Amino acid sequence: MRATSTGGGRRPITPDHPAPRAGRWRSAVAVAVAVLSLAGFAQPAFLSAQAARYVPTTLAALDAYPSFFHRQPVVVRATPEGDLQDVFIGDGERRIRALRVAPPVGDERDFLEIEGTFWDVGRLQPNDPRVSDHGIAALSERLLNKPWPSSGELRILIADDTRRADAPDRATIRTIALQPARYRGRTVTVTGRFRARNLFGDLPEAPGNSRDDFVLRSGDASVWIVGKEPKGDGFDFDVMARLDTNRWLQVTGVVSGGDRLTTIEAERLAAVERPAPATTRRRTPRPEQRLPAEVIFSAPTQDDIGVALDAPVRFQFSRDMDPDSFAGNIRAVYVGAGADADRDGGLELTAEYRLRNRVLNVRFAEPLLPYRPVAVTLGGGIATVDGAALLPFTLRFATGGS
Repeated sequence: MRATSTGGGRRPITPDHPAPRAGRWRSAVAVAVAVLSLAGFAQPAFLSAQAARYVPTTLAALDAYPSFFHRQPVVVRATPEGDLQDVFIGDGERRIRALRVAPPVGDERDFLEIEGTFWDVGRLQPNDPRVSDHGIAALSERLLNKPWPSSGELRILIADDTRRADAPDRATIRTIALQPARYRGRTVTVTGRFRARNLFGDLPEAPGNSRDDFVLRSGDASVWIVGKEPKGDGFDFDVMARLDTNRWLQVTGVVSGGDRLTTIEAERLAAVERPAPATTRRRTPRPEQRLPAEVIFSAPTQDDIGVALDAPVRFQFSRDMDPDSFAGNIRAVYVGAGADADRDGGLELTAEYRLRNRVLNVRFAEPLLPYRPVAVTLGGGIATVDGAALLPFTLRFATGGS
């Protein structure tokens, strides 16, 4: 058996005071770059080098701007829905199909922070290696009755990591971008780099409140600032030039807008120095880390009958499991009269553990015999990543005739 895992003081630009020629040229270039970026064209090297990693956003934004987020690494906060075959992440109003996200257990609905890549699969070719190992063609056949979806027909978030979402201890651009509804109507103070009028394509759309709207960015998160020109004591920034985009602002205002496009209605602006990099906070181990793991789902289900002879067996666990601990600790036998496989040491099988969704897939080397009771036992040597034991579990089912 094998087990694997897989700046300031400048005149405003008006018809009476046009920009200097060089300034107009720089502004035109910046606008062209932003337009190309938002239209989905390739960005110049000096922009693509600054591409964000796991951009904080919302399901509403992914739903409203699929062209903008297609192929982007994003992070969202949502609740898993569905079952082992069809998993979604939802926010109460909308949901998106997800892969590598564990389905909910019973009536439990964990609020998760999910890092992954968003795909509008129909924009890809069927042989695209980036999604080739995710069974998209089979999914398209099952859902759409055709070998490959068209653009807009199948949007998926393929997760790289999931974790329980902790309550934020303060308002930052990141926490506002992830959960705008939590802060809407509240006065917040945030600090970020001035990004002019979205000249770097940080956000998919402008709120259009005024010509002075600008983007503020911190880390990988961005938000629109509206209601005030970016000028004050000792600074006067140009929203149409990149000249000031290395400067930092502190903004106090009221969170407004919607989940798809969030804004902060500025009340006070102040130029500040770039903050020192935040120290990585050591995560406090959760008390349940040493609790034993248990099987929370199986397919077939316990005491199922008429199971297909070539059907795989799947188990889902309550904890992250150590992939190496499965080797030698899974045993399958025919039970009852004439169960010769028991004397031979059990049925030959292979096992593959998928860490992302805590699922173990067990496959038999040969089709099972028809109309036979089968028992698959997960032994006591199986453990979680932190060494806690799995509660011993035996799945019993009976095969059908084919």
